[in-house]
Order: sequence, then C-alpha cells, then structure tokens
Amino acid sequence: MSKLTKYIFIFLTSIFFIPFCRPDSAYASKKEDTIAKGVFIDTVDISGMTVQEAQSALKEHIEELRSKSFAVLIGDSTIVITMGELDYTYEPNNHIKHAIGLGKSGNLIKRYKDNKDIEHGKKVYPLTYSYNEDKLRQLIEKAAEKYKIQPKNASFTRKNGKFEFTDHELGSRMDVEPTFFAIKEKLDNWNRKDFVVHAFMVDVDPQFTKESLEKCTSILGEFTTEYKSSSEDRAANLANGARLINNAVLYPGDVFSSLDFLLPFSIENGYYMAGSYNAGRIEQTIGGGACQVTTTLYNAVLFAELEIVERSAHSMTVSYVDLAYDAAVAEGSKNFRFKNNLDMPILIEAFSEDRKITFRIWGHETRDENRTIKFENKVISETAPPSTEKVTKDPTKPTSYRKVTQSAKRGYVAELYKVVYVDGVEVSREFINKSVYKAEPAHVTIGSKKD
Repeated sequence: MSKLTKYIFIFLTSIFFIPFCRPDSAYASKKEDTIAKGVFIDTVDISGMTVQEAQSALKEHIEELRSKSFAVLIGDSTIVITMGELDYTYEPNNHIKHAIGLGKSGNLIKRYKDNKDIEHGKKVYPLTYSYNEDKLRQLIEKAAEKYKIQPKNASFTRKNGKFEFTDHELGSRMDVEPTFFAIKEKLDNWNRKDFVVHAFMVDVDPQFTKESLEKCTSILGEFTTEYKSSSEDRAANLANGARLINNAVLYPGDVFSSLDFLLPFSIENGYYMAGSYNAGRIEQTIGGGACQVTTTLYNAVLFAELEIVERSAHSMTVSYVDLAYDAAVAEGSKNFRFKNNLDMPILIEAFSEDRKITFRIWGHETRDENRTIKFENKVISETAPPSTEKVTKDPTKPTSYRKVTQSAKRGYVAELYKVVYVDGVEVSREFINKSVYKAEPAHVTIGSKKD
C-alpha cells in the first residue's frame, strides 16, 4: 500500500468510526488542551503542559540563563558580568501556540502525520537569543577606565653633589575593541556555561624615562641670601625649610606650592620660635624666618624663567633682599606658588651652610648661550614713617625703663622688571610685579611699674 493510499484509508476510517467513539458529541467534559509528548522549546521539555505551564517554564528557563555569568580578566583584576546585566532574552515567537496545536489542528492527515513525527523523534522549536551590545561595551569601557595602571615617570634626586636616578615603571590599559569582540564572539556562540575572557592589555609608556631625565642636569636658576645676624632659632628654621623643599621634582604642568611643603609650622615639624611680621610688628612665632626661604626660592625661579602663579610682598621691607625681590608666606593668607611651564622636569635643590641659604633649579637648558637676563627694581614712591611712636607699657619695669623693640620703617611702592639681553644688547623689558610696603613708626616699650 502506498503512503498516499494509507492516509486516504485512515481519513475514511475516521469519518465513519470516530464519531461513535465520542462519549458526548458536544465535548461537554473536554479538559484543557495540553502539549503532546516529546515537544521541546530549546532545551525546555514542555510535554504535557498547558499554555500557561509552558509559558512559566520558558520564563524560568530565561531567568536561569540571565543569572549565569562570565569573567573578564584585566591584568591582575577580574570583573564578573551576568547575562542579566546585558538584558539577555529570547526574541518573541509563536512556539507555544504551535506546540499546543501539534497533532490537534489541521485535517486528519496532518494531525496523524504530526503525531507520527513526534513518535519517531522529539519535536524541538529553536529559540533565538539576543543581548544589548551597547551595555556590553559600556561595561567594558568602564572597567578599562577603572583598572588601568598609570605609568610612573622616572625621577631624580641630588645627594652629596651628585644626581641619583630612579627608573620609570610601565603602566597598562585594556584595549577595548579587541576585548569587546572577543567577548561578543563567546556570547554569539554561547553554550550556556560560564566562561572566562582574557582582556587584551597593552603597555603604557611614561612620559619621562631615566634617559630623558639625564638631560635635566643644568642649573636654570640659582639664588642665595644671607642670615648672618639671625638668632640660632631663626637660622634653624631656614635650614629646616630648605630641608623640607630639597629634591622636590616638578614635571611639566605641575604647580609648586610652598605651604604644601613647609606646613605645619610646628615643633614636631622641625621649627623653633623666631621673629616674623604680624600686623605691622615683629612677633615671636613658630617657624619665623620661613619667608626668607620662599624669597630665596622666588629669585631662583625668576632666573629659571618659570611661570609665577602666586606671590605676595611683605607688609614691610625686609633686610635680606632689595625691594620687590621678596615673596612672603603666611598660613591662611599668603603663599608662593609657581608652575613648571617647561617641556621637561625640574628639580629643586635647597641647602643652608655658613649662614647662607641657596636654591638651585635644575633642568634641561634650551636657552641660547648668547641670551642673558637680569632683574631691575624701580622705586615708584617713598613714605616717611609716622613720627608718633607705638608705645607698649610693661608693668614689670620701672618708669625709667625705655627700649626700642622695632625701629621705624619707611614705606615704599616698587616695581620689578626682567631685562633680556642678546649679545649684550637689551631686547626686551618685562614687568614682573608691583610691591607695596607700609611705613611703620618705631615701637617702644616703657616701664609702668609704680615705686
């Protein structure tokens, strides 16, 4: 019997015999339809399930897949990404609708054929899965930024009159594009198991190596001031300030802040009580003399032709430099700052000896040999000190006691200029600063103790 003849025979038989097999032609007691045995959607066996049961099974299946994860190894670090973070899901389909009608819909021949096909092997409806590639890229880019290792520039110091160099260290970063596509390839062919991807890493070179720093061994600017008449405590403060700043290294673009190096002004930080300006008078404070440290540095920076960011004149004139050459510091109000505006790093060397403090700025010299600079100040105005003395009474001294604690100081307005010469001929004159110094009367202490 041919296959077609066989189907026709079955069809004719059903016409005559099936109606007599029904207990009720109206299907009054018909139960809810279920899916035939041997039917799968993807790997989910939905045999014998109702539509709602099959939907729940598929939902549970996708949630299980969304809970799975993969790891990305980024150098010595690891990140874990779940499939749920990528909005992993399956594309909409009509598989359950088709499955519930399998062997029940269509003419008799189709129903018979569907049932026979299931008997000879399970029926599998495939699922097409998708994930959000934009979210994957965002997660990878975020991890690349978080776990990149910055390279370390080479550095240098001066000890005992010689340079010592510390070599650079390579950094590393994730190469996002090849890492993204390596993960995408895994996801597009995912076998439902956890997996690991090694991120593509590349070395990052520092800006300055040991070899480049070996070029920074020329004195760009140098200046020295004396403190021969200072007390031992003030001299110690100057030496301490030099110690705290010595061997500071500034890379291009770095801004040096004097107070960042000198603070706190405390005994624990190596300072002593010494004289300093405060509200027009000299008072004993911890760290007195720090202004001479920054003034000396200021002049070295001027000769190195670095960019001045912040500088303040003293409230009154000082003895260790001429007008407009000073740079005062005071916690909370005055600071001296400058920027390394060169293309190469600089090193600040500071030391004190023989009652002198010296600052040297070391770097890569690129200025022409036939070019020289010098600085000139100009007094704009001068003010005589008030004739009336500032008197302080001391009840512990007799009325005959009188002592000048601070001599009168003249007031000035002065300007500073940088003059540039090429082959000994002046080619430019640049304004640097304007400094105002207050006039101050003599300060006198007299006794007020009664006999």
